Amino acid sequence: MKKIRFGLIGTGYRSLYFIRIAKCLPEIFELTGVACRNEARAKEHGALYGVNAVGSIEALLETKPEFVVSCVPRAIMEQTLEKLLEAGMPALSETPLAMDDASLMRLWAIHQRTGTPLQLAEQYFLWPTHQARRALLDRGLLGDVHNCWLSVAHDYHGVSLLRFFLQPQPGEIAIRARSVNTPIIVTGARDGIHTDGEVGFENRTFAHFDYPDGKLGLYDFCGTQYRSATRTSHLRILGTRGEIFDDEVLWTDAQNRPQRARLEVRKDLKTGTIRAVDFEGERLYTNPFPSDVPMIEDEIAIADVLRRMGETVRTGRPFYPDAYAYGDTYLAIRLWDLAARDAMGKTERMPWDEA
Repeated sequence: MKKIRFGLIGTGYRSLYFIRIAKCLPEIFELTGVACRNEARAKEHGALYGVNAVGSIEALLETKPEFVVSCVPRAIMEQTLEKLLEAGMPALSETPLAMDDASLMRLWAIHQRTGTPLQLAEQYFLWPTHQARRALLDRGLLGDVHNCWLSVAHDYHGVSLLRFFLQPQPGEIAIRARSVNTPIIVTGARDGIHTDGEVGFENRTFAHFDYPDGKLGLYDFCGTQYRSATRTSHLRILGTRGEIFDDEVLWTDAQNRPQRARLEVRKDLKTGTIRAVDFEGERLYTNPFPSDVPMIEDEIAIADVLRRMGETVRTGRPFYPDAYAYGDTYLAIRLWDLAARDAMGKTERMPWDEA
């Protein structure tokens, strides 16, 4: 298989994931260029990360990528995607697609008019451990899954995972949400461990998603969970025959006898990279990316997004349907709004629902 050639717009923290993945897996990916805000920034960025950095989107398109990853601030995501779509360049959008209903509807209209492929770079469902949990649900180990309490990811990532695990029927969703600010001692951030005892604040959002088929999604998250040493993340999936709580699985067998086991995460002894996830001696997940470079779970999932986008461009088959991409963003926008107002609300039928 020939290399997947992609371009990148943006120089922020998230964009560095895509650069690192291209360098980790050069036999699979080729980063044709990185578009910066101007020539001066391009010269600096190129020297710092060893990439072909250019000063405009137009210059990036001249490097002939198969698709472009838009990894820009939320405020300019829609206009950046519009430029790519109008140019006929397939786009992979870092989350979210838009910040409000009006922007999302405009993007939908442009997407439908141009017909240029656009996919959402949603990676959380591709985490090795989440893929393993989904495999257990698909075999019916828990029976009918009806409830998911999720405290592992924020906003659109969270609502995407709720849909991934619950697989609810389409239709109107009732939402109740609120946010609470509470003090916390800062123990970690992007710049590393903090031990000075500084007291900061965390904003925790709680939400109930009542789906039309009676399934219930419970969302509970604060951003400090990503890096704090004193906040943990958890996931609980309930079904008629058992539950999954993080890596622990409890279920009733064919003779209705209670059983208990754990997901076994297999890591490379040298790099610590997840190689596989097993359960009861059976392999549920295998890492498709051979690499001698350490890759965290999020990087494995993002690499899988890039791989799948390459297949989408070459085959025309989307890996993340429009109804999911736009629907997850729309649901996240509802979540933000209701949580800010400590309110209840319902979703409305949108154009992408027909897709």
